[in-house]
Amino acid sequence: MAAIDYTTLAEVEAYAGVDFSLGIGPTEAQVGTMITNASRLVDTYARHTVAEDAAQTYTQYVDVHRGMEHCVLANRPVVSITSLVEIDDDGSETAWTESRTRSSPTTADKFWLEDGDAGIVRFMSKFVGNIKQFLKFTYTAGRTAPTPEAKMATILLVVRSAGRAAMNDDNCTDRIKEFWRRLIDDSAKELKDQLELVKGAATQVTATYGLGGGL
Repeated sequence: MAAIDYTTLAEVEAYAGVDFSLGIGPTEAQVGTMITNASRLVDTYARHTVAEDAAQTYTQYVDVHRGMEHCVLANRPVVSITSLVEIDDDGSETAWTESRTRSSPTTADKFWLEDGDAGIVRFMSKFVGNIKQFLKFTYTAGRTAPTPEAKMATILLVVRSAGRAAMNDDNCTDRIKEFWRRLIDDSAKELKDQLELVKGAATQVTATYGLGGGL
């Protein structure tokens, strides 16, 4: 799996209202490098890789406790749960069946993925009586496209990098430099707001639901 760029040259040009092929800023190749660098900087603010070229498969063990009726998977967003196996203290395994709706305890349906973004898995009934030791989840998780705030933050970072490069270019006219200066000034608050959203998305789920196990 590999990290991806969170915006494109065309999206940066559309936001800035420029065509880099006309020579009013960095070259298209330079902007491409800026896009990659800005994408990784957004990951730094998010404290994780926002999106990759494909979802990844994870295996996670969850301790079971009496009264437990849901748990939170550590890697998010959860795309799908491939399998859920209950492991007894003697090592025997019992496969569980997923259903999106609640059903009678006598049916084979045992759990459902309630919220993929938060990684919340609900069980059809609470654990009571003889508590078995583990639940073993196999699931896929991860984004293959950036969130809106990650994309917008990347665009703004690139625009500002391109603007600084143009303003330091002796070949740029005063008119072009003034254009970039205003764009840098005008985008400052918007960038701050988008980066706050990126950071907030990283902390909100953790604060609300925790990083794993039962609640």
